[in-house]
Amino acid sequence: MKQLTLKLNIMKTLTKNSAAKKLAKLVATKEISKKSIVYGWINELIEGRKEFRPVYSQGSSWKHSYLFDRRAEFTTILKAMGIEFVSGNDAPLGGLTGAFIKITTKIRK
Repeated sequence: MKQLTLKLNIMKTLTKNSAAKKLAKLVATKEISKKSIVYGWINELIEGRKEFRPVYSQGSSWKHSYLFDRRAEFTTILKAMGIEFVSGNDAPLGGLTGAFIKITTKIRK
């Protein structure tokens, strides 16, 4: 006879203070720089932001613009901090700029 097991979807929680301590530890071990854009995103995450677009463009025109992809760096830091997330792409044709990362870990005060 087969046993039925239920898997509960328990949302992981993290306090702002513990998240800030984990970020400070990553800075101390030089896994992330304070000048990095990913460092700014982690600070925004601690303040309550839940969705990020890690692929962005910079430049002044179509001819002189570039796409920057920070998905690998951002997800590495999230995993190191123990923050759960879901990544996906909502572009109609699956383009690179449609990439997103939604945070599933709840950050409390």
